[in-house]
Amino acid sequence: MSTEFDESISQITKEEISAKTITAGYRAVSLLAVIAFALSLFTPLMLISNWFIFVPLTGALCGIFGLYKILACPFDYTGRGFAFTGIIFSFVLGISAACWGVWHYYFNIPYGYTAVQFLDLRKDPKTERFPEHILAIAREHRKIYIKGYMYPGRQLSGIQDFMLVRTQEHCKFCSPEQNPFDMISVHFTGDLKAGFRTKPVYIGGELYLNEDFKYGELPYHIEADVFR
Repeated sequence: MSTEFDESISQITKEEISAKTITAGYRAVSLLAVIAFALSLFTPLMLISNWFIFVPLTGALCGIFGLYKILACPFDYTGRGFAFTGIIFSFVLGISAACWGVWHYYFNIPYGYTAVQFLDLRKDPKTERFPEHILAIAREHRKIYIKGYMYPGRQLSGIQDFMLVRTQEHCKFCSPEQNPFDMISVHFTGDLKAGFRTKPVYIGGELYLNEDFKYGELPYHIEADVFR
């Protein structure tokens, strides 16, 4: 019996043994882990715009699911380092970018100014009334601090009057009816002037409200004395 056993083994060549060993030891790198790592490197884009918050969120989710797949099938998949790095970078860089944005907007406000956003300026869809706190600010001629984009015009430097819009994609040719609450007319007081910028700007100044505005008019105007 030993002779037959030895003969069966001798029929297997070294090349076949080597091929089977390589095939058995191969593990594919988890695609989700690689995607998580790649997305984590783009997390600092949140410093440019809050719309990029989906980058760290997607990166963290891909890393978690990728790591779960690797741990569930350790003989089929590898890439644990990519998954861990993607998760950690997404959380750490994402939280850091979010904290910086909050600090820059809410804690860098000039003294005596109230921070508002464009969405705060819209009427209540049910009552069609202006928000009470916005009415109070305008009637008392208090100053606000708001973030937006300069609407491009012919003048690129020495600008004293311009339109502040909610998003960079705002375009009067994109839609026949633009939301008037996504636009604010701005006038710089004193000798304050500015050059055109494509990145977000921060405007501070006295808020005026036209409660009886009609089609083609804007409800809000700012006499600005702060430009950042």
